Amino acid sequence: MATVPNVVDIHDLTVERGGTAILRGVNCHLPAGHCTALLGPNGCGKTTLTRCLTGYMFITSGTVRVLGQEIGDTDVRALRRRIGLVNPTLDQAGAHVAGAAVDADLSAHEAVCTGFFGTVGLYDRPSPDQHERADHLLAQVGLSQRRDLRFALLSHGEQRRALIARALVHIPELLILDEPTAGLDIAGREQVLATIEMVLAGPTPPTVLMITHHVEEISPRASQVLLMRGGRITAAGPPREVITPERLTETFGCKVFVKRLHGRWWLEVLPEAWLYLV
Repeated sequence: MATVPNVVDIHDLTVERGGTAILRGVNCHLPAGHCTALLGPNGCGKTTLTRCLTGYMFITSGTVRVLGQEIGDTDVRALRRRIGLVNPTLDQAGAHVAGAAVDADLSAHEAVCTGFFGTVGLYDRPSPDQHERADHLLAQVGLSQRRDLRFALLSHGEQRRALIARALVHIPELLILDEPTAGLDIAGREQVLATIEMVLAGPTPPTVLMITHHVEEISPRASQVLLMRGGRITAAGPPREVITPERLTETFGCKVFVKRLHGRWWLEVLPEAWLYLV
């Protein structure tokens, strides 16, 4: 059987800031054309890892290779054009990171077009082909009828789907989804997850890294799950081997049960666990 090449290779990655280790000797890889889910609690280092992958965070030690390029020894601006990023949250400094937001006064169509230029606002004039691709992607994520509506007037779930369309304009080789459903209600979350599933079901899907702290958000198509806690990768492998009550209990610091139903994983916390959490 032919070996699948890796889109991402990380070896002994350590990131320290102010004398504190945020990432501690991380080792992992992402095989090309596959979906990997990175699962862990808040504050475990998931977003820091993505910032290392995209060159937004300086590495203390170790190596990070993305799409054949080593971070720190390549033009990260050129590399970022090969990566789609959806990060709807704010970084710790309160500033928007790439993929996090667009100018709220833009229309949904214009917001998607900013992806061609990697900008928050639309400062360049898209070509007819770019306009056509933006409309095609809006149709794919189910937002054709919202094309001309101001981004600010879209629901939170619609905004996330528009950001996914924005991340896809360049046909990225690597798509990073950093908690894309954060803060959404159930319907909004499921619409975003359905959109991600549509991307994965395409004829030539990108390599996808889905970052979440909710096991039920892991795609049935995910071939690898990484568990993270305290800045370390604590487990890596096929979902059936990694998603176990014992490992998730250790990862989240809370006694949990887990089951697989209709291709998706579901987490259960019994009320007795509350006695040990407060």
